[in-house]
Amino acid sequence: MGRYYGNNKSIVEDSLKLSIFKLKEFGLLRGYASSTLTWASSLSGSKSTVGIGVNIISDPAVKVNYSITSRHTGQKADYEYTIPLTTTDCHFGGIRYWFLCPCCGKRSGCLYKAPGGEYFHCRDCNRLTYESRNECRLGRFGQMGYVLKAERQVRELQEKIKRWTWAGRPTRKARRINTLTQRIGSYGPMDWERMLIRKR
Repeated sequence: MGRYYGNNKSIVEDSLKLSIFKLKEFGLLRGYASSTLTWASSLSGSKSTVGIGVNIISDPAVKVNYSITSRHTGQKADYEYTIPLTTTDCHFGGIRYWFLCPCCGKRSGCLYKAPGGEYFHCRDCNRLTYESRNECRLGRFGQMGYVLKAERQVRELQEKIKRWTWAGRPTRKARRINTLTQRIGSYGPMDWERMLIRKR
């Protein structure tokens, strides 16, 4: 565990994520299909867009195209390349698709474009870690570590929650958010109501 102390790696949560499972959810893993994926930054509100073209009939692959504007020079660079796909058999029939990382060829369900990076690669090639693993070793067992963990859990729950109330009562996730925020002292005991108002 000590190897994560003082870790300065970029984190998955700050990277653009290309998920094979989302492509399936959007109905893109059949024949020829194309779409545009958009990510919105929760901090700056800026948006990133990637064009997607999927071919699973001959030489299964995903073709991506996007532009990156340099923060230093303001020049725009266009990127267009193909990410190979592979499959594995499912236990109850059918097949599951996977990306083959363009850098190392490793099979992966998700590829990431790290902050400041140019290409979508697997987590290992991007040297990405998770926010939870960047918490320092001492902090994990102290008050600060608990607060950091609780705040992260609140953010994750807020992204997942779909209903804040059911039959006039807060849902299980809403109650969990309320409990965590009470413990870290950031909100009051009825904060789920205030969050519900903001959500609307």
